[in-house]
Amino acid sequence: MVIGVCILTATTQVAFAQSNPQWETPLIKGYGPIKDYKNAAIQPDKKLDYKVVFKITSDKTKDGVNNKLWHMARLMNLLYVGDIKKSNTHIVGVIAGKATSIVLNNEAYKKRFHKNNPNLDLLKKLAEHGAKIYVCDQALAEHNIKQNDTNKYIKKSLSAIIDIPTYVLKGYALIP
Repeated sequence: MVIGVCILTATTQVAFAQSNPQWETPLIKGYGPIKDYKNAAIQPDKKLDYKVVFKITSDKTKDGVNNKLWHMARLMNLLYVGDIKKSNTHIVGVIAGKATSIVLNNEAYKKRFHKNNPNLDLLKKLAEHGAKIYVCDQALAEHNIKQNDTNKYIKKSLSAIIDIPTYVLKGYALIP
């Protein structure tokens, strides 16, 4: 009887662990946590080339960082656990509007907001894992941000209203 209960308990624990995985950040450490549900109806497709562009225009935050950057990390974590090759992962972020200040280097951010830029570590990790992150030069000008006040993980582009349609026309899915 005791052995039967132990086996039942162990089986139940294994089944629960498989149906309720732990939160993890396997690629972009510390950001965009995921639960890897192996039995979900739709999984990342290894035959696809994942081309995704994020429109980052809000200053909304999640877990202390920009909400859209956080979601970029989540997508990259999901693709990673789905065994999508790095060569088949093309993630782009285009920053403009109210989100523009996240591109400031730490010194410039401190001058404006009297605290460290909380997005720098995430921007670094996204860039290190292949994400391309652009800031709209028009937005920099509108927000009185000098070109040399941006951090090293950001590339400058002429305009977000050129970037977004350019990437969409190249076959990238838009996350607005």
